[in-house]
Amino acid sequence: MSERRVALDVTVARLGRAGPHVYVTELARALGPLLQDRLRPIASRFAAPVDARRTVGDRLRTLGRDLWWHQIGVTRAARRAGATLLHLPAGVGPVRRSLPTVLTVYDLNVLRFPHLFRRWFRHYARAVLPRAARSADVIITLSEASKADIVQDLAIPGERVVVIPPGVDPSFTPVAAESARAQEVRRRYGLGSDFVLTVGSVEPRKNLRSLLEAVGRLRTRGGTTDVALVHAGPEGWLADGVSRTAGARFLGYVPLPDLVALYGMARVCVYPSLYEGFGFPVVEAMACGCPVVTSNVSSLPEVAGDAAVLVDPYSVDAIAGGIATLWTDEGRRRELSARGLARVRSFTWERTARETAALYERLLP
Repeated sequence: MSERRVALDVTVARLGRAGPHVYVTELARALGPLLQDRLRPIASRFAAPVDARRTVGDRLRTLGRDLWWHQIGVTRAARRAGATLLHLPAGVGPVRRSLPTVLTVYDLNVLRFPHLFRRWFRHYARAVLPRAARSADVIITLSEASKADIVQDLAIPGERVVVIPPGVDPSFTPVAAESARAQEVRRRYGLGSDFVLTVGSVEPRKNLRSLLEAVGRLRTRGGTTDVALVHAGPEGWLADGVSRTAGARFLGYVPLPDLVALYGMARVCVYPSLYEGFGFPVVEAMACGCPVVTSNVSSLPEVAGDAAVLVDPYSVDAIAGGIATLWTDEGRRRELSARGLARVRSFTWERTARETAALYERLLP
């Protein structure tokens, strides 16, 4: 059995701190004890964190990854590692495979909303993603909603698309707002006693402009004039100007221990994204006992279940109404907190790794 090795491309984990970074990092960690030396992580030498304002070097490394690594280098590296199965969790890969291949496709954002992505990536993904998906032996995706999109938009047979939900880091646990840990984080960031928290990169898909407008409206209404918004997450594509709004604090990237404390301090977590293949902040907030308002589109109702207030992300009034519902109703907040803590128990990386390893075993020659 030792020669039946799996090469896992961890390149995307080194590019930033968004959802794919979390998925690849945690999956590799959880697969380690199951596969031991049969798991062979590989990565491109062009892998380096990418800043929101890209340099010439960033652009050259992107070309190196997209034109060389994802199409040729990744397969060569897998063969050098002695692998007989290749897992490509970047959402793109060789359009012609020469090894049995598993491809993780998180969502079809770049195909459905191409204007929200950098010009190079939207053209590259449009050309490569459908071909890589049709070439792969099996596609892993994170939700039934994404599976339906993949089957419909890419004409992939449903039996070749497997839904394996991700887990939530066990570090995400309830932290009392009055605890010494929370108070230290509050002082360090200069935060008020109550706030709405939103988490994610600053980019159009996250719908921050509508959220900021909703908060602005709430601050003019009786009962919600004290609503304040705190955003945690790095700048992303088309982030310019988003943060210049009254009643909002943008903290930038926040280390995981501080993020856990922020979830514990927040009165409400709001995640009004326009489209998600999963939506990690929703399960992170639930794991911390923070009541959630999120969108009623794509995978988010599936992930949240009955443990969140669902709103139309295209309606500023609906977003404002969802926030107001929880901001002013402590009983409802407690109810959703309890539901979220119960629901999130099913999202573990150990389960994700077991189901992924079982899929590998079915495909390994």
